[in-house]
Amino acid sequence: MPLIDAFPDADSLGTEKNALTLNSSTSSQNDLWSEIANQFSFKVPKNNRVTKYKRWFLENPLHVETVTNRAEPFLYYIYQQVKARGLPVELVLLPFIESSFDQFAYSPKGAAGLWQITAPTGKTFGLEMAQGYDGRRDVIEATQAALDLLEYLYDKFDNNWLHAIAAYNTGGARVRNAIKQNRQQGKATDFWSLQLPNETRQYVPKLLAMADLIKHRHQHELPIVAIEAKPVVDEIVVDRRVRLKTIANHAGISSKQLYQLNPGYTGGYTFKNRENKILLPRTHKATLYENEKSYHYVKNKFEVYDIQAGDTLSELASLNDTSVSLIKEINNLPDSVIFVGQKLLIPRQ
Repeated sequence: MPLIDAFPDADSLGTEKNALTLNSSTSSQNDLWSEIANQFSFKVPKNNRVTKYKRWFLENPLHVETVTNRAEPFLYYIYQQVKARGLPVELVLLPFIESSFDQFAYSPKGAAGLWQITAPTGKTFGLEMAQGYDGRRDVIEATQAALDLLEYLYDKFDNNWLHAIAAYNTGGARVRNAIKQNRQQGKATDFWSLQLPNETRQYVPKLLAMADLIKHRHQHELPIVAIEAKPVVDEIVVDRRVRLKTIANHAGISSKQLYQLNPGYTGGYTFKNRENKILLPRTHKATLYENEKSYHYVKNKFEVYDIQAGDTLSELASLNDTSVSLIKEINNLPDSVIFVGQKLLIPRQ
């Protein structure tokens, strides 16, 4: 994928456009950065390229703080998708390098969204681009396309993740040619030995540098914004044409906040005769379903139930002809413990 050659100056990073705070501060015991760092598996070499970017991040704390603040609504969602596929957890940091976690990012080379996907690559991996919609900016669809592409490249480059990540940046042909050239000259073919465009030669070190800093952030006092290790957003499915402003109103949030989560819908409308996947703050999902007007356009119907003293999940499941496991999945419950006053979504028959 195209990437602007240099990181922007920290002072130039505005936060107003992406000011989307959905979580409160968290303790280290429930810290998403700790959870992902404990699963990092890439070896980080001590070389000049990695050291250069570790130093850059540490010398530009406002950049790190701004980008991790932008990441808050999306990081856990992306982490879930990466984990579900069994991919290296370091991949959740690619939007940090690609777009500085700016879901509205658009590069001079025509790449768009968190994952900076170009139009030809997007079409190859199933992203739709039409009037009023750009799949490259759709966080749900673009995340799936980006991970599909990374899996494809990993397979093509004989299970070498550094080659695959380099190819994500510059294209598979360039990486293959660089490998072929080194083989013909009897040289090593690891990423660090390849003659690649300068942008790509710096791209992988940036990712490794940030991963290593996050893993050892307490040693460096890295100024990352705390993010809880729990879902921040949920997917809802809208199966007809409706204004995002209407959905936002029914969910009790601003239209700006909903659009920031769903920047792919550039026209401000979902589409008829298709399943539109929309990201909604988890804290407002119950509000949406409590509004009867939402039943006209949401595909999956739920009743919002206020837990009373003596209620159990098994009784609720039996009374509503559903299962405990489904109720737990819908409400992201780690166990069967519920409490009075809690709101649960119950599948509506």
